[in-house]
Amino acid sequence: MAGVDSVEDMTSPDFTYPQPTDDELAAQQPYTAARGNHVHGVVHSSAVGQSPASPGVQPDHDRISPAGANRPLLGTVALVVTIVSAGLSLLASIVLGVTIGPMENENGYYFADTPSWYQNLAIALAGLQVLCAALGVTGLIMGIVSVATSRARTQGVVAIAIAALAPFVSFGIFMILSFTVA
Repeated sequence: MAGVDSVEDMTSPDFTYPQPTDDELAAQQPYTAARGNHVHGVVHSSAVGQSPASPGVQPDHDRISPAGANRPLLGTVALVVTIVSAGLSLLASIVLGVTIGPMENENGYYFADTPSWYQNLAIALAGLQVLCAALGVTGLIMGIVSVATSRARTQGVVAIAIAALAPFVSFGIFMILSFTVA
């Protein structure tokens, strides 16, 4: 077996290239705040102004905000935005669906034949639908980001579902009411 390395040679601690020490490896890692470096809110005075890689010195963790301190906020805001937009959209669809049939029966088929107050109401509700669509897209994007970054993932998933289904439900309610109340 000449020329074949044995298992003992492969596991030998004698490497060809110099290996970094534990301190060098620790300095290359991203800095994360460890808990327990202060006692009851008292900051150690030797830690102020030191870098995290300084050996033997504990950093001041009270001044460092952990990444994602407001983690659940994004998903919660996405959920609130989509619920508000879906609710307003449903309200506008219900009002238009209930009133469009009787107005058509009383005043004729054309929109210009309806009274001006109803024309203004219909235009305002159509504008509200556009605003709700913009809010719904905003909530959808926020929900996707919250799910992708694990910031209140459950609320983000619910916000995505509401934002995806709300336009179809709103239009369906409008169509059903406009034909049944007519």
